[in-house]
Amino acid sequence: MADDMESLAGVTPQTMADEITANAEAFSIGNAAPGLARLPLLVITSDDGLAPAVAALVEAIEAQGGKNIKTAHFATDHSYSDHRMALESEVLQWLAGLK
Repeated sequence: MADDMESLAGVTPQTMADEITANAEAFSIGNAAPGLARLPLLVITSDDGLAPAVAALVEAIEAQGGKNIKTAHFATDHSYSDHRMALESEVLQWLAGLK
């Protein structure tokens, strides 16, 4: 957490870590599923290890009635280093399809 403190006065890496640990359930992105279910979503993953958590989020959104979700997975790193043109194309196609 030391690199993520930016300009938070009086915050230490330990207090940030403690807050995240103490509020893990409240801070869960899954809590946003009801609101996200009302939006068109493009969910893109890579081989960075986060795909299973993202899949669980998509399932939670769908369970809340989310029907306008497009997913795509690229076999690449977190920065999409060797798939940036494909990533761009995916985003542009999705944007073009919005009504």
